[in-house]
Amino acid sequence: MPVTRALLSALLLAGSLLVATPGGATAAPDGRCPQSRAGIDQLTMKADDVFTATVDKRTGQGRTVVYDVSVDRVYKGDLDSVEATVSTPSSARECGLPDLRAGTDYVFFTAGADLETTSTSGTAQATDARVGRIERLLGEGRSVAPVEPAEATFTRVAGERTSFERLAAPGAALAIVGVLGLLLVAGLGRRRS
Repeated sequence: MPVTRALLSALLLAGSLLVATPGGATAAPDGRCPQSRAGIDQLTMKADDVFTATVDKRTGQGRTVVYDVSVDRVYKGDLDSVEATVSTPSSARECGLPDLRAGTDYVFFTAGADLETTSTSGTAQATDARVGRIERLLGEGRSVAPVEPAEATFTRVAGERTSFERLAAPGAALAIVGVLGLLLVAGLGRRRS
């Protein structure tokens, strides 16, 4: 009986470790990146930023691939630039996305200020169905394209120009009132002395 209890305890412990793996991923036996079983709603909640963008350029930097992207819409996060840089591990075994194609639209799920993404984060090609699911979860998002300022137009209110005398009259009246007030105060000051 003690051997059966020990075996049962070991099986329960192994099962709980499998369930407690972040994102519901299961470890692959051959050292590959674990497959994520998380739904798009869980991936959306886990991500710091969710946005659609077009890959412009790919560069390798050691064990990291860096993508320069043009952001179209932001659904979650505080990304406010049209141009952004997304990083990912350079190896698919390390859960990287080294093969994103330039000129292709993607939905990016990123974490951190460096906009890091992996194959288990949810980043994938931006299909109508995928973007529709994200919009149902997070709303229509916001555009980060710079808004062109509206050009100001000026219209004349009156048909005639105002003359200099008409503009200067209120200032002259205030100057006269000020001088009269000064004379009055000076005159009252002399009487008391």
